[in-house]
Amino acid sequence: MRRALLITILLMIATFSAIPITSATAPSGNSEETISSPTTWGEDGTLNGTLLIESGSSLTINSNVSVISGSSITVEEGATLNLNGNLGGAELDSLIRLQYDTSLFFNLGDVAESGTMRIEFDHQISSAAQFNITVDGMTTDAAGQEFVDITVPLNGDDIYVNFSIFYATITHVESVSFAHSGGTVVTYSPQEISYDRASLIWLSSSFSIDVLGSFSMDSATLDGADLNCVGQCAITNSQLTGSAPVNIQTEGALTIIDSSIAGSRTDEDIVAHDAAELTYTSTSGTGGDTDSWIRLLSQRVIQTNGQLISVHQTGIGYGNYSRDDITNETGIVIIGSSEFSRIIEWMDGDGLQHIESGELTFSVTSGWGVFSTTVAAPHTAYAEINISLPYISIDDIDMEKDISNVNESVGFMLTVSNKGTAEATANIRCYVDGEDVDTAPSTITVTLLPGEESETPVSWYSYEDGLKIITCKALIPIVLESFSDDITNTEGASSQEVSWIYKSEAADAPLLIYGTVVGAILVGLWFYTRNTGDGEAEHDVEEKQYIEEIATESDED
Repeated sequence: MRRALLITILLMIATFSAIPITSATAPSGNSEETISSPTTWGEDGTLNGTLLIESGSSLTINSNVSVISGSSITVEEGATLNLNGNLGGAELDSLIRLQYDTSLFFNLGDVAESGTMRIEFDHQISSAAQFNITVDGMTTDAAGQEFVDITVPLNGDDIYVNFSIFYATITHVESVSFAHSGGTVVTYSPQEISYDRASLIWLSSSFSIDVLGSFSMDSATLDGADLNCVGQCAITNSQLTGSAPVNIQTEGALTIIDSSIAGSRTDEDIVAHDAAELTYTSTSGTGGDTDSWIRLLSQRVIQTNGQLISVHQTGIGYGNYSRDDITNETGIVIIGSSEFSRIIEWMDGDGLQHIESGELTFSVTSGWGVFSTTVAAPHTAYAEINISLPYISIDDIDMEKDISNVNESVGFMLTVSNKGTAEATANIRCYVDGEDVDTAPSTITVTLLPGEESETPVSWYSYEDGLKIITCKALIPIVLESFSDDITNTEGASSQEVSWIYKSEAADAPLLIYGTVVGAILVGLWFYTRNTGDGEAEHDVEEKQYIEEIATESDED
């Protein structure tokens, strides 16, 4: 009996421990909270402090949660945040940015015959500005004012507020309020105002959401958030107000479908960094001057194969910039010096998509010629682009003989080829032991297309005797010195050894040679004669001994 009861209790404990923990509402109070298991918030509440959703766990929000300013939510890698309700900042900081022909729309219903509408600006308008506001056919001049009060009908008709502005300073509306009989005041914050040809601007976010894992919104609202997608974000049938720009980091992804974004703290609703993935379908943005999305490179660094290369840039970035620059001592040029020049793709506030079509021309002007390469500007943070160059190879020195007279010349054939990808006219000089020597021509000039080879006859003069080797090398222009190993075999080519002798030595040389040959012949004959004489003497002795032997045998008989 007790054993059975114990087993039953253990099974109940195991069963309840396996059930996902569900919290009815968000924790209140300034605190640090951690979600370490599947959790659902089903009741309205307030989040104040730091919330961490740990890897392997999830949080689903099905209710309305107000977030105190300065709070943060972090979704770890391997964790999930699902938003099906409303997550909004308790304190929202927004403005309406006016254009020259902005219109605002209101309808308070039939609350009074008329009342006073006050429009608050973010600064005092210059008295020199043209700043007219027309309501119901009546025009009010706002020049020199921080706010204007206008009498408007409050009988249920639509109220159209039309601006006509010629003023260089960007101006924002902070709020619009309506006062009528009985002291009632109705105030519209910027995010509550309907407008045309204007932008909703958010000065700051109320709280942050850092997504390293997964975040999804479905039929939900997100107000006043700073949303950063390092991992995967998906937004469907949802509304983001004052939660832009949404940042997608280079390894992150965002899919947004059938949703709307209103109000951005910058000039764009979404920023895709570098290679971040973005799917933007059937979605409306803040509009006006605010782009729906941009692709922003973290840098635009081009590594080339040399220094002091001229770089002509055209059609670069959001502003379609043109600029001239040169590569530094390591062969690098930066074409993304400003944020605008690092924006390579974007969708404007009218929903039109644009892509940069910039072009880069790299060129070097030298004594060998002008070498250039033109390419489309890379849409990556880093790229390598090498300028087309020749490669002048000094291949061979073929001497016509290996003995020559001092103060005279010896001829040789110099073979040079171009193994590079650009035509060049190169100068070549020759040396002995690193010192210039006298040749004709003194400087050999060759013009070669890629793949061509030439043979040039050269005469070499020497004014001293001795054994010498000539070496010929290409003369490298100063501007091409950083390319030395890429444009020529810097060691050049060397000849076989040549013996330079004076003419008197040259005249005596045949006699010495003939004398040596004759001497060798005489010595050979002497050895031959001697060997022949010795052989005949030996034969005579042998013959005499034979005769004596025969005579002795006869006497014995």
